[in-house]
Amino acid sequence: MTAMDSARVTHEKGLTSTELAVLMPVLIALVLVPFQVALWWHASQVADAAAREAVDAAQVATATEDDGMRAAEWFLDAAGNITDVEVIITRTTDTVTVDVTGQAPRLIPGFDWHVAGHATGDLERFIPEPER
Repeated sequence: MTAMDSARVTHEKGLTSTELAVLMPVLIALVLVPFQVALWWHASQVADAAAREAVDAAQVATATEDDGMRAAEWFLDAAGNITDVEVIITRTTDTVTVDVTGQAPRLIPGFDWHVAGHATGDLERFIPEPER
């Protein structure tokens, strides 16, 4: 080892620790981002499915908006993965519309991962046989 090599090694002591301290947060983020996106995607699918369940329950001729609300709440309780859930059901004379919103779980702090589901369906109605 020459004098030049010895001086370089002495001058670079602790440099690896500094590089690792700078690089480690980037590596952790690269590992966590795919998992965060997967949690967001799953929560989005749950919101869509809960909206469809609510429409299925509320579009029966004798059903009410409360029936749809109970179906959405049951599904969301079973599936989990969404917080701050809001379910809005609108039942008109012809259709039922359901909007489900909430927040996906967060692995990476500082970002809100909002999810929304929407479903619409026609109300079921009885049609007398001669009119079919």
